Amino acid sequence: MINKLREINNKLLNIYDINSDKYKKQLQIKNILVDDGCFYRIKIETAYSILRDLGIAESDLKSVYKQLIKPYA
Repeated sequence: MINKLREINNKLLNIYDINSDKYKKQLQIKNILVDDGCFYRIKIETAYSILRDLGIAESDLKSVYKQLIKPYA
């Protein structure tokens, strides 16, 4: 799932103008997503905000978040 979010982030970085606020936000998100376990270390509110900025639908936020913090078996 984290790799899918990275792909979305890269696509958005290519879409937004380099001087836009949206581009800068996506750049910050890219720096967070470098760490495979980033969602374990951030608050749920921040995680949801990142997911929203990546275009994840409101109805999918909870399930995507759960997948990201699911313990490895």
